[in-house]
Amino acid sequence: MTLHVTKRDGTREPYDADRINRAIERAADGLPDAMAKTMQIASELAITLFDGITTQQLDEAAINVAVQNVKDDPDFDVIASRLLLKTIYKKVLGDFETGTELALLHQARFPGYIREGVEDGLFDKRLASTYDLESLAAALDPSLDEGLRYIGIVTLRNRYMATDARRSPMEVPAYFWMRVAMGLSVNEAEPTKAAIGFYRKMASLDYLAAGSTLVNAGTQTPQLSNCFVMQMDDDIEHIATSMRDVMWLTKGTGGIGLSVTKLRSEGSPIRSNNTASTGPIPFMHTIDSILRAVSRGGKKFGALCFYMENWHLDFPQFLDLRQNAGDPYRRTRTANTAVWISDEFMKRVVADDDWYLFDPLETPDLVELVGDDFSRRYAEYVALAERGGLRSFRKIRAKEQWKAILVSLQTTSHPWLTWKDTINQRALNDNTGTIHLSNLCTEITLPQDRDNVSVCNLASINLSRHLIDGEWDWDRLAESTRLAVRQLDNLIDITKSSVSQSEHSNSQNRAIGLGLMGFTDVVERLGLSYASPQAAELIDEVTEFISWHAIDASCDLAAERGAYANFEGSGWSKGLVPFDTLAVLEQRRGVEVEVDRTARLDWDALRSKVKGGIRNATLMAIAPTASIGLVAGTTPGLDPQFSQLFSRATSAGKFLEVNRNLVAALQERGLWEQVREELLRAQGDLAAVPGIPEDLLETYQTSFQLPPDAYLVIASRAQKWIDQAISRNIYLESRDIGVMADLYLDAWRKGVKTTYYLHMKPRHTAEQSTVKVNKAESTGRTGGGFGFAKRSAASPAAPAAVVLDPPPRWWRWPTSRRSTHPN
Repeated sequence: MTLHVTKRDGTREPYDADRINRAIERAADGLPDAMAKTMQIASELAITLFDGITTQQLDEAAINVAVQNVKDDPDFDVIASRLLLKTIYKKVLGDFETGTELALLHQARFPGYIREGVEDGLFDKRLASTYDLESLAAALDPSLDEGLRYIGIVTLRNRYMATDARRSPMEVPAYFWMRVAMGLSVNEAEPTKAAIGFYRKMASLDYLAAGSTLVNAGTQTPQLSNCFVMQMDDDIEHIATSMRDVMWLTKGTGGIGLSVTKLRSEGSPIRSNNTASTGPIPFMHTIDSILRAVSRGGKKFGALCFYMENWHLDFPQFLDLRQNAGDPYRRTRTANTAVWISDEFMKRVVADDDWYLFDPLETPDLVELVGDDFSRRYAEYVALAERGGLRSFRKIRAKEQWKAILVSLQTTSHPWLTWKDTINQRALNDNTGTIHLSNLCTEITLPQDRDNVSVCNLASINLSRHLIDGEWDWDRLAESTRLAVRQLDNLIDITKSSVSQSEHSNSQNRAIGLGLMGFTDVVERLGLSYASPQAAELIDEVTEFISWHAIDASCDLAAERGAYANFEGSGWSKGLVPFDTLAVLEQRRGVEVEVDRTARLDWDALRSKVKGGIRNATLMAIAPTASIGLVAGTTPGLDPQFSQLFSRATSAGKFLEVNRNLVAALQERGLWEQVREELLRAQGDLAAVPGIPEDLLETYQTSFQLPPDAYLVIASRAQKWIDQAISRNIYLESRDIGVMADLYLDAWRKGVKTTYYLHMKPRHTAEQSTVKVNKAESTGRTGGGFGFAKRSAASPAAPAAVVLDPPPRWWRWPTSRRSTHPN
């Protein structure tokens, strides 16, 4: 039977196997055993074909076959990436044969793409009038797309790249990067030159702007800021205003932190109408419903985290917000929760003292006080309560509440633990008020009040692009840092918000949060263990270098453009840098901060420079980079490897992740082919595979195999150089509450400001059906598992586990937990 292919215009032509084979062969060009890989894909593709298959279906089938083979060799990901890129190129630019033709098409079509986007009302009008479009077109380099992996291309296409009114694609990756760069350069004196510089950095994946920026830069709706931090005041007007602000910020794709500590407790009197308050919980449930209602075009629910201090009388109810059981009207199903913990509480836990809960209506100043000032006032309220001077309070053992927090964290992954005094006493922008909370993902620490919704603007440096053949390219890293700071500062003047309080805060403080990603990637490539002293030294040295250059670049911008409005009176104006605040915290806490104090760079010179002015109130924060890490093709933030081989669920679909560093290391020693199936059977656990050299077992420990204190050591060594905070996931195999208590107490002692998700190792794993498994051989059992008689030798042999060909999708494989971060 002759197969036919249906073309885009509806005509049919005989299927040309040679033509598709040549396309696969081009996609495999330059890879080891390219011909064998080509033939493998071609033969597997042949069994999926049917008469009348469309050209689009044929392209998708070839890509899917390549993706199915990634488990055998990550090179198949390269082939899938190239095939997918070719389909994108053809849809947007038209047909081509050679790389030269493709480059010429990029250049020729670019000016028209920009003008069309402006005419259709999608792009900012300034993109067509401000720039030399011919020069920008000449700077486009489609060869940089080779750095993208399959999951990164799909994420770009589905989440970030622009489509027209008919939802048809109108961008290739190079156009996308240039459009973002243009959108962040319109206020430059030489916008074309600036855009080319930003484009080259982002297209090379040296650093990436955060999600909201990538979606909206250069468009008619430039809501480019990423994180919003707000506090709800204890009056009905401000509660209503806060709900309205949550709606608008959610619509604009921002991640939100919202403190509810000021709201009076349940049963507290309302004098205006002689009734009693329902407390903060019902209002939180209402906001949770808002997040679902304003669901970003039906694609994704809003993203928000509630914060409450743990002296609030309703804190026990706050702990129950994420429980599955109970009154559904007193639960939140979308919003996250975090607890804002004082040093006073931690000291009472250590001393096994009592802890008192109060109504904020009777203790309104506690929310504004920090450190020893908080401790003194808290003691006065304790004495007043014991004398009968307060209407309501509750006394418990501090360790009792500490345990309740940890039990809730283990069972619901909430509340996340964050430390109020560590944050406030290490803040260099403390002259504008108290910091009452962090953001959705716990890395942003900015003051806010009734008139200011604090805003931060994010980008992350991809460390893996700055490690070349085992050596750091420090000049490239310095350039990336300095350009990223300039790009973020530009963003502040370009972005538009629907909430006036956030516009005001953005302009007055110009807060940015430059982070990093790919730490585990470079640790593996250097042959180190995440838990080793060398890894701790590495994150210390690299973060110090980025911090120094970020601060220096901001000082240079201040000389060029002026210091931020609230500079006078800040820690910066006194010549302080983030490292200096460790001593402040230690002195006010009265407890040693257990972190290495080594410094390598000339900080004295920078301290003198900072006194003269700095452009941005904050410079650094390490976000989770859950989505942009996929685009960058590296490990997210500071996180370790979840597994060496697993299925990752994202909003763009499910994808098989194979650790390329491990495969390369095993191939180098001639082991990959012989251990590949064992690794698959072990669900990516290298330690379960016999015959692996000890040094590889050390380097390639996964999240639950690493000692949990390694996460705190890495975070604390980075934190000493960072003026904001770190989104620090914790992975814990043990479910012992005592182990958890010691771990989080150690985080506080090490000066870690915040923690994010606690991931507990699953008690059970799903049975696989993708590899042959002789269960009797692996378990040593020959009888039935449910008491059935053993099969006699004369009986027909029991079949092995069913093997499906081709393998099913990877929903049975271990799956990483998704971050809630909007980026």
